[in-house]
Amino acid sequence: MYEYDYPRPALSTDAVVHDVLENRILLIRRKNEPFKGQWALPGGFVEEFELPADACRRELKEETNLDLTGEKMLGVFAEKGRDPRGWMVSVSFYFSLKEQLSPRAGSDSSEAIWFPIAELPDLAFDHLKMVQAAGLI
Repeated sequence: MYEYDYPRPALSTDAVVHDVLENRILLIRRKNEPFKGQWALPGGFVEEFELPADACRRELKEETNLDLTGEKMLGVFAEKGRDPRGWMVSVSFYFSLKEQLSPRAGSDSSEAIWFPIAELPDLAFDHLKMVQAAGLI
């Protein structure tokens, strides 16, 4: 295997799931550190050789029991200090829903709840920036 001296970040993905009918987004309450107990967007780590969009759909299913498609890439978030675990690069995706769906908490979440955009709680990591990138606030 080829080795090189360049640093490698961890790659993650996050989902901004927007219910356009009621203008609300889906949040999970984190079950694990960092930010245990805080609200966040659904998401997680990209597995080796997995595409970020595939990872985003997988993590969304694992954390909310929603099986969604039709995502659009929002951007790449890699600002220093965005994650206390180290250098983390996140590819964020936007899902637009025009139907009522009922999420259920899954593997890494203790709750999965819709929040009206006007009543968002404080969000873990830099997830508020992702909601802003989606043009929702």
